[in-house]
Amino acid sequence: MEINFGIKLNHNLPSMKKKFTLVLSMLLMVGLVYDYNFRMAHTNSSGGPAGNTGSPNDGQTCARSGCHSGPAVANETGVISSDIPAGGYLAGVTYNISVTLTKQGGTKFGFQLSPQGAGGSAIGTLIAGTGSQIVGGNYITHTFAGTSGSGSKTWDFQWTAPASGAADVTFYAAYNFANGSGSSGDVIDTGSLTYSASTVGISEAQLEGITVYPNPVINEIHVASKDVDEEIMITLFDAQGRRVLGNKYAGGTDITMDVKSIGLITGVYFMQLEIDGKSTIKKLMVK
Repeated sequence: MEINFGIKLNHNLPSMKKKFTLVLSMLLMVGLVYDYNFRMAHTNSSGGPAGNTGSPNDGQTCARSGCHSGPAVANETGVISSDIPAGGYLAGVTYNISVTLTKQGGTKFGFQLSPQGAGGSAIGTLIAGTGSQIVGGNYITHTFAGTSGSGSKTWDFQWTAPASGAADVTFYAAYNFANGSGSSGDVIDTGSLTYSASTVGISEAQLEGITVYPNPVINEIHVASKDVDEEIMITLFDAQGRRVLGNKYAGGTDITMDVKSIGLITGVYFMQLEIDGKSTIKKLMVK
């Protein structure tokens, strides 16, 4: 006698499992390909590979076959700026660096920058900011989350000058004005900005005799030079390196400068003190 409870056994379960696994694998591959293409279409998600700033040592940018290609520069502009004073950088001091790209109607941007000396030697240390990352040790570039803009894009980060040495440093940068349709049609441009090391030559005794206070500055800047007999040349630069003051003062006195009469506004300033051709620079914050 055969008893049938209405239950049918599916003998094709192993086959169905194989089909399900195959479909799942195909969906995963499609997702990965889409993600890759999406990211590539909006500038490289991992940033520009190190060694593509266009510096003499790098010898190239991403404007080449297999990377990015497109028309010549037209209405695109790229600018490197910093608060390094015109008188040069001080050893061990950390400065603010910015890269700004502008293109009418542009929505996707990328960059790579590297501070280099003669022969491509690495100078100083880079510190990434929002939307940027360090690659290859001494290169900084965009992140995927840091590529979007509306007509322009700015990346702010920092650079710490080397603790010793007096080499000139050039910030070499390559800019990518992406069109969002893949690696073709993107405009690549380059730029650079060079600074020298500040000449610091005042003796220890003279340095101890020169005090600049208060810092931060509110109403007046005082320069106390009780142990300095020589004439002091005081030059004041703003964060953009523009000279806002340049006067000579007798040493051995308390020099007072009124913030309002000089025309200083809130911000960072650099005071260069020069004696007999030897100089030092002090950083001030005016509130």
